Amino acid sequence: MSNDRRSQGSTDDTASERELERLFAQAKPRLLPPGLDAEDIRRAVYAEWDAVTRRRVHARRAGFAAAASILIAVALWVGFAPSSTDSPAVARVERVEGLIDGAAGEPLVVGSPLAAGGVLATGTGQIALRLASGGSLRVRAQSRVVLTGADAVELLAGAVYFDSEDARSGAAFKVTTDLGSMRDVGTQFLARLDPSAGRLDVGVRDGRVELTRGDETGTAGVGERLIVTEDARSIRRETVATAGADWDWAERVAPRFDIDGRTVGDFLAWFAAQTGRNVVFGSPAAERIAQGTVLSGSIDLAPLQKLSAVLALTDLTYVLEGERVVINTR
Repeated sequence: MSNDRRSQGSTDDTASERELERLFAQAKPRLLPPGLDAEDIRRAVYAEWDAVTRRRVHARRAGFAAAASILIAVALWVGFAPSSTDSPAVARVERVEGLIDGAAGEPLVVGSPLAAGGVLATGTGQIALRLASGGSLRVRAQSRVVLTGADAVELLAGAVYFDSEDARSGAAFKVTTDLGSMRDVGTQFLARLDPSAGRLDVGVRDGRVELTRGDETGTAGVGERLIVTEDARSIRRETVATAGADWDWAERVAPRFDIDGRTVGDFLAWFAAQTGRNVVFGSPAAERIAQGTVLSGSIDLAPLQKLSAVLALTDLTYVLEGERVVINTR
């Protein structure tokens, strides 16, 4: 009876090994992971294999299945390896909110490089990129964007926000869509495309934007937006608020501002640039305190929440008046 069990176990083991060989034979070559990661994976696989071979005969079938699962998982992990480093990065991730996968399937984290050509789909998250040509590009949730170069993107759906930050090389940043293309002239602007509604609108917070559709070109300045629809013959211009609900999402992924060693005045200038609000002082005393107070520590919050936290450390308060922020003494 025991000989029969051993014979049956041997037959099952042989069948399992043949099944493994069949699976591995069908596996396609993959990009290799980094050397240290590959070594860690190899050790884990061999450790599991050794453990499997030391188990009793009646458990070996489960052991081979576990080893197969590890090896197949290794193959899948390698399949999601980053793209070749031969492609230069046109942007790097500066901030990320939520879980967003890169073109190769790996989660994007702060510092991740992005090459031209891949579709960036944000899903429920949103992301801020530092462009190789300078400036900040932010991509809203439920958006699809193709980075076509260091100073150009194609917007397939959703919304992007661009801030030149006065640090550009001089080349205009371009956004192309099926309904028209636009370029900035030293500006902050938001472009929003709804393919299902056949509508594109571009709002300008600072500077100027030119939007071209066919033979027509429209220009928008601060506090204006341009609207294009599939059934309209011309580009429409309207007024738009430079702060508030339309811009809130972009503020949440604004570049960090390290307050340590900076004055309140420095922080308020950053706040104004990130929110589109005009900061004014209610008195000369309030301005003197702002310019003379040096901050310390670290606070990483969205701009409006950060304003409350920073001023709580000082003798200053603020009041929101539409698109103005009035700074007063306590």
